[in-house]
Amino acid sequence: MSHQTIVIGAGLAGLSAAYELVRAGFDVQVFEARPRVGGRAHTVQLNAGQYGELGAEFVDDNHTALITYATELGIQLDPACKFPDDLYWFIDGMLHNRMSLTEEQSSALDNLYAKLQSLLEEQKDPQQTLDEWLNVQPIAPFARRIARWLASSLFATDPELIGIGFFAYLAGIGNRGCNMRIRGGVSRLADALAKHLGNRIHTRTPVRCIQQIDDTVSVSVETPSGLVEVVAHSVIVTLPWSVLRHISIEAPLIDAQREAISSLAYGGVVKTLLQYPHRFWSKPNFGIVLLEGEYQAIWEPTFAQMGTEKILSCFSGGTRSLKLCEQAGDLALAAVHTVYPNAPKIIASRSHDWSADEWARGAYCYFRPGDLHRFDPHLTPPAGRIFFAGEHTAPVEYRGYMEGAIRSGQRAVQQILNLLSV
Repeated sequence: MSHQTIVIGAGLAGLSAAYELVRAGFDVQVFEARPRVGGRAHTVQLNAGQYGELGAEFVDDNHTALITYATELGIQLDPACKFPDDLYWFIDGMLHNRMSLTEEQSSALDNLYAKLQSLLEEQKDPQQTLDEWLNVQPIAPFARRIARWLASSLFATDPELIGIGFFAYLAGIGNRGCNMRIRGGVSRLADALAKHLGNRIHTRTPVRCIQQIDDTVSVSVETPSGLVEVVAHSVIVTLPWSVLRHISIEAPLIDAQREAISSLAYGGVVKTLLQYPHRFWSKPNFGIVLLEGEYQAIWEPTFAQMGTEKILSCFSGGTRSLKLCEQAGDLALAAVHTVYPNAPKIIASRSHDWSADEWARGAYCYFRPGDLHRFDPHLTPPAGRIFFAGEHTAPVEYRGYMEGAIRSGQRAVQQILNLLSV
């Protein structure tokens, strides 16, 4: 009998893990609570055949695992933004990128990034939030302002919460090369992986309990007819730990793992898509605009799409996103009008609050002061025959990215293969 593995969650981590397991000849079953695959990657269609992402979106040019899958599955990537030219800050009523900053402002940013790079090189994780660190460092007010913007617009949290050791991993964000988007939407990748898995995927089947018994693992799955026990030789759990902490786990977890599962922090995100009848901005590529307010980032996902209609993605992160509720659409419109007061009326919109999503309970992980060093060694080791994947278990530089989810699924499969080879 072949090795039987249960994969919990059909996001990109779970799909990539199951895909690799099937290629290795394993007997695989995937259980997903949602009615769809993809998890926090979710493409939606708007008018005129255009689409946008309510979840994960960008692919950097060093995201080799995702690019490899896309090539294998016949999925193309389209260019999105080039840095530093396409990263803008809305400052005092005007758009600025690195090219249009004053010499003093540019020097202040260079100084900020140099100090963050030093933290990385020294592998430090001080007991300081970003806000506390900024207040004691000789950093110009302009650079402090930019750093605080980046906390909410990139890490989906607040400068008063995120640890400076984790924040430092964004060093050079405005200087890196380029990023891309999946042509047709991220859900194309999830659907293509799911197609290879076929009826091994079971949607609308949330897992309620995980229990290791000797050399097997039993998973209690909720189905329309009631709870069903499914037994396998191993399990890969790909759920965000914001969700996993609400599931009973009876397994040889060490105390540090249980603590990480119960307290790993997740940022809040609301993404709102606004579709307009035409482009009303002057430059061909809207780029990524960072601004202060209820929404902290705006960009255009339709740069490479056909049609005169255009969509703007509006991103709200951190504590402010938790307070948007039913006002999300109106506040997104207000954010766009802050930058472009003469914007026309929208023709369609969609919005999603990831903190209010039962199967996400947040956007992606971040680390409070000291938690990066405290938790990091305990995110990837298995607990008996229970293995862990998900963007939160990826190498630090890929956390919060689809690349991180895919790499984590591949790593979990390799751990099972290593176990069987002993």
